[in-house]
Amino acid sequence: MKKIINKVHIIGAGLAGLSTTVNAIKKNIDCEIYESSKIAGGRCRSFFDKKINLEIDNGNHLVFSANKNFLDFCESIGTLKTFKLISTNLIFFDLNSSNKWEISFDKNIFKEIFYKCPIPQTIFFDYLSFFKFLLVKSKTTVHELVGKSKIYKTFWEPFTLAVMNTSPNFASAKVLSNVLKETIFKGKKNCLIYQPLENWEKSLIQPALKFIKKHNVQINYNETLKKVFIDQGKIKKLVFTTKEVEINSDDRVIFAIPPSNINKLFPDYSLPCDYNTILNIHYKVSSINQKLFKNEISGFINTVSQWIFVKKDCISVTVSDANKFNTINSNDITEIVWEEICAFIGEKIPYLSSQVIKEKKATYIQSPKNNSLVQKFNNMKKNNIFAGDWTQNNLPCTIEASILSGKKAIELL
Repeated sequence: MKKIINKVHIIGAGLAGLSTTVNAIKKNIDCEIYESSKIAGGRCRSFFDKKINLEIDNGNHLVFSANKNFLDFCESIGTLKTFKLISTNLIFFDLNSSNKWEISFDKNIFKEIFYKCPIPQTIFFDYLSFFKFLLVKSKTTVHELVGKSKIYKTFWEPFTLAVMNTSPNFASAKVLSNVLKETIFKGKKNCLIYQPLENWEKSLIQPALKFIKKHNVQINYNETLKKVFIDQGKIKKLVFTTKEVEINSDDRVIFAIPPSNINKLFPDYSLPCDYNTILNIHYKVSSINQKLFKNEISGFINTVSQWIFVKKDCISVTVSDANKFNTINSNDITEIVWEEICAFIGEKIPYLSSQVIKEKKATYIQSPKNNSLVQKFNNMKKNNIFAGDWTQNNLPCTIEASILSGKKAIELL
């Protein structure tokens, strides 16, 4: 007979913590949340920025129509109608050659790739590298698998960076293979991209908080977990900024926080300690100039810029694996990237204002070695579980992984 859980204490109100809470509510499990900051959402948040005078997302997130757990979560909190589906007709631009090409994943994918050979100066055989991902060893990196492919620089590198925030030199080919098998290899119905009509805060975070509030679950903000008391292999007490919480025998603790925070609480445990920054630059432009951007998502090659998202009120640029920009002046980055954008549209245009956001420690480096560390990671005590995108070592650190981890955490109770 399954033991009845008295109460679940959820540490962290990021997306994994919110998913954990929503799934606990659906199973009528009493729970309470403790969040170190003054807001929920973690690395998926939006805010009004005075410099650019717009409400912006901290970053650009990729969600595919294949992401079932994301869709289920949105269904639970009643927010699917706040998203739009974007066709994956992706435009690529190579700054060195000025070549542009289109790859469409919402048509007959293999006909689109193997018959059309869309990347300039490529032939049918160059695309056979796709099939290498059907059978991949767990210790292989993307570069080791397809680094010699002619489409490595023009497809595999930007695709890997977008999905995994890790250089192909280090990125796990096995994890990327799992993504390909759920999206591109399954056809166009799994390749559409979900984006919020306005922003991630209004489409995911606020609806989740509204659902949680409706069910009278308390969220304790500005409560950093300082110490965990353990006795006989069980967590007995949690010490926060302003309160101490006793953990009863029928209670459970779910840590929905990043591995860097886990390491601070449990320094003896081996977890990934290498992280990558994601750099985002938001440009406000005039409505006339906004119309010069025909595609909602474009990929850049041989540039600082990697992906450009055309949003309702701004042009947003994402640079993954961006640690090298942590110490570079934001104004310098802004000007370099804008020159690349002007080269892309073929016209020198001004921007009205801009904002740079450096999301340091956005994800751990998703290498085979680090994935192995996560795979070996077990719940250290008998009455706790871990959630977070990083815990799903067979998936990239994404919104889908965050939501899935919360669902799994409740299923493990």
